[in-house]
Amino acid sequence: MAFRHYAHVCALVVLLCALACAPVAGQQQPPASPNYLRLAETGVARAQALWRNPRLHWYDSRLHDRDRYPLATIWDSVPLFEALDAIQLAAPTAAHRAAVIAFADGAERYYDRGLGPVAGYAPYPGDRGKATTWFDDNGWWGLAFLDAYQATGSSRYLRDAERAFRFIASEGWSSNGGGLWWNTAHAYIAGEPLAAGSLLGAELFKLTDRASYRETTLRFIDWGDAHFVSERGLYKRTASDPTPTPYIEGTMVQAHQTLCEAGVGQACAWGRVLANACWERFANRLNMGPQFDAIYLHQMLLYGSRTGETRWRALAEQMAASALAHARGASGLFLRGWDGTPIVEHQAVPNMLQSDAATLELFAWLAAVR
Repeated sequence: MAFRHYAHVCALVVLLCALACAPVAGQQQPPASPNYLRLAETGVARAQALWRNPRLHWYDSRLHDRDRYPLATIWDSVPLFEALDAIQLAAPTAAHRAAVIAFADGAERYYDRGLGPVAGYAPYPGDRGKATTWFDDNGWWGLAFLDAYQATGSSRYLRDAERAFRFIASEGWSSNGGGLWWNTAHAYIAGEPLAAGSLLGAELFKLTDRASYRETTLRFIDWGDAHFVSERGLYKRTASDPTPTPYIEGTMVQAHQTLCEAGVGQACAWGRVLANACWERFANRLNMGPQFDAIYLHQMLLYGSRTGETRWRALAEQMAASALAHARGASGLFLRGWDGTPIVEHQAVPNMLQSDAATLELFAWLAAVR
């Protein structure tokens, strides 16, 4: 008898819950979350088909590029590299892994032994000699190789990432007062190589526990803290342009968080300070361009997942929704800014691989970072 009464109460509770949860007539239900993995997979497959140059066995910088040197530079290519890495990390399969390996093996074509006493990655595949080379490109490329290592387990790509860091630390560091040069022309000290180099060094230290990576990374960051800090404790873009830039700041946040996880205790608090300063300074005002803002959101997604700060995923999903609503043209390619403005307003030219791939990278990291 008691059991029947208990069952009756349970049934009543279930009925009431069902009524409470049932949609009210005319009440709009929240839309389902996009399938970010599917968006990334289908978009990357389309991008690889459209930008692939079968004659030169790589990807063009622009659709139907007829330039003498049409292939994508490191900066053009890195969003596609990271999107492939993230897809494999989100959904490991033999096909996804093979795609990462194929791209990472091709990415080694940028390695130029003739750059200096310590070799690095030149901007164009097959460059050999003293081509002007960007130190932040080596940082982004090294980080993509590290993600390829995480995605495939192949130590070959860890070695590739280490090459990039050695080049930054040896050829990029200014012997006259410190700081990292923008490129091998040594025109000025810049925040992008400081950020990319710091995160790459921190990740290498965390993976290998090698003291030299810790010491060099802390040298970068200590110099930045002493000489390159702008408003709210954020970092300058250059000595003459102190404006904080999201993709520099987000990368520095993650560099601190990675050092924190590797046992550098004071880095934990500084990471939180920088993350809060980013939120105060930028909030959801991200309109620098997909190729820049995807880097910021990638790093802040990782930071949020490791610290439990949910605001960063909410921000990334907000930007993804904006891209889906405004950046996609009739062709299905993401060739506009995430706010729908022409890509020429975001430091790019029309029909670039980097514009489409950066949006796909955002989808892929939303799928990969839980």
